[in-house]
Parts: sequence; structure tokens; C-alpha cells
Amino acid sequence: MNQPRSLEEIKNDIRARLGHRAPFLHADKAEAEEALGKMSSVQGETWAQAWNELGARWEAKARASESAGNKHEAKESYLKSYGYYGIARHPFPSTPGKHHGYVKTREMFLAASKYFEIPIERVSIPFQDKQIIGHLRLPKKVPAPLIMHWGGIDNWKEERHSFAESFVKEGWGCFVMDSPGTGECPVLAGPEAHQVHTTALEYLRKRPEVNTTRIAVVGASFGGHWSTKLAHLAPDKLRAAVNWGGGIHYFFQREWQERSRNADSYLFDLIEARANLFGKKSFDELCQVMPALSLLDQGWLDKPCAPLLIVNGKEDKQVPLEDFYLLLEHGDPKTIRLFPGGHMGAIPNIFKTVITWLHQRLDG
Repeated sequence: MNQPRSLEEIKNDIRARLGHRAPFLHADKAEAEEALGKMSSVQGETWAQAWNELGARWEAKARASESAGNKHEAKESYLKSYGYYGIARHPFPSTPGKHHGYVKTREMFLAASKYFEIPIERVSIPFQDKQIIGHLRLPKKVPAPLIMHWGGIDNWKEERHSFAESFVKEGWGCFVMDSPGTGECPVLAGPEAHQVHTTALEYLRKRPEVNTTRIAVVGASFGGHWSTKLAHLAPDKLRAAVNWGGGIHYFFQREWQERSRNADSYLFDLIEARANLFGKKSFDELCQVMPALSLLDQGWLDKPCAPLLIVNGKEDKQVPLEDFYLLLEHGDPKTIRLFPGGHMGAIPNIFKTVITWLHQRLDG
């Protein structure tokens, strides 16, 4: 097990991620240095305050541009603000300042979305006595194939913006929702949490803009677990599914949680972020509930499965590669491609592979 990283190691990792890795895609180098210079730690309110200040600065610029009628500057400034507020709540809203960052992330993203070339429909789907909230984007030509998409423990639906745009530019619709235990999802993670995905799928199949014979699902990081489960739950309703770095069985065992708890590919609070999915606080509580998510123990792996692509980095320290080999040893044949790098691999290269593979499944 690795030791926790020092503050300077975390700051250097942030510098390396600026502009190309979540949650720092919209961060400016000079402004990020300003925020980092204020931090004596990366915990709680210290972290949130530094990034919330930048979010508020760009929010003010966005509103001024909007008042002046400059739509392009308003959109770009809202996106800057959304990005900084999103960093403030990272990895999850565990303090008042982080919760403020999350609320403002949603607000700024929706404010920016008014100016998107591809409009967003904020969808509310009844689920038990609650609502599933998602963002639906559609291409000009409908009915169209559709991608259902979600992220992992800390990359929520607003942060999947660039991926959703890419899917629609390929001529597909895209529906983005939060994974169980994150964002606005109405349920915590658990063995029955897949019901939010099956409910959303049935709703989307009733939309006249959707080609119901060409629906695919793409789950990133922990979200790959849910896309794999949905591929086994609804193989006759999905044309394709992608597991981009999600756990299957070994990931959910205490041994792996011990081994990965200080993975140096994660900024900080990895165990806390995982536990938050289940509404838990401690490592021991997490280890008590995690095994119930094993798809092997649930008996799904030998059942029929929609065509499944498995992609990840081959040096992943957050999710064991043994989980992907386990998928290959059970049930229907799958497609797998491993790339250089750690968790999620080299994202641009992997995403190109995902797009190419989806075209092969959706265009035929």
C-alpha cells in the first residue's frame, strides 16, 4: 500500500493536469497557481475557498458579458466559472464550501448551456417517489442512435460535457446522468441501484427522437461497473456497451481497497469519495458494503451480454486489471483494448477507440 502523498506532490499533480485532465479542464495556469498559493492543505474549506473565489470571479465576468449582450464571452466565462466551482467541490461535497461549489457548478453549467450550439434538455424522469435528472442532447437529424453516458465517483454529469458534445457531433444523441451516489442521482450505490439506469433506458426508448434499435451505453471509471451491469440486464435493448475502467469483482473486495486506498493517480480522499457513494464515512464501513456489488457473486457474468468493449490504462492502480480478465473468462466474447497509463489511460487515444468501435456497432 502506498503512503499518502505530500501537499507538494498533490500540487505538482494538479499542475500536470491543468487544461487536459478532470477536474482541471477549464483551469488557467496563472489562476491555478494563485489558488495553490493560498493552500496550506487540500482538505475541506481550505480547498473549497481557493477555487470558489475563482468561480465567483468568472461568474461576475459572465453576468457582465451577458448584460452587455456578448453571448460568446458570456458562454466562455460561465464555463470558466463552472470549471472552478467544480474543482471546489472535488471530489464530493463534504463541507459547506464544497457543497456551495457543487450547487454553483450546476447553476453555471446550465447558464452556459443556453449558448451551446447543441442545446441541452434537462430531463426529469419519475423514479419511485423521486426524480432521475439527466441532460439530453440530440443531433439535427432524428430519430438518431443514442449514447447513455455517466462518469465515476467524482466526475458527474456536468463534467461529462465535452464527451457528450463529441457524441452528438458524431450524429448520435446523448443522455448524461449521474451515477448512483453522486450528483442528483436519487439513489445511493448498492446492488439494486441499477434500477435508475433501467428506468432511464425505458424512458429513452419511448422518445420519438431516439432510434430504439441503436442505443449504446458508455460508463467511465466507476461508471463502467454500471454500464457492464446494464449490458447484462438488457442485452436485447442495447446495441453496444463500453466499460471504461470500471470494477467487476476483485475491485469490491477488502484486499483491493487496502491496496488501492492511497493510489498516487488519485488526488486525495479516494476512500472517502468511494464511501460517499454508499452514504458511508469510514474505510471499514466501505469494506462492509462494497462486496455486494460484485457482478460475479450476483451471477450476471455468465448471462447473455450486449456487445461489450473494455478499455483502460494497463498501469491502473485504482481498479485491478484482473477484473477485465474475469469478464473475458465468462459469458459472451468481449472486445478489450488496454493502453499505456494508469486509471482511464491516455484519454484522447482511448476516446478515439471508443468512438470508432461505437460507429462499427451503431452505423451498421
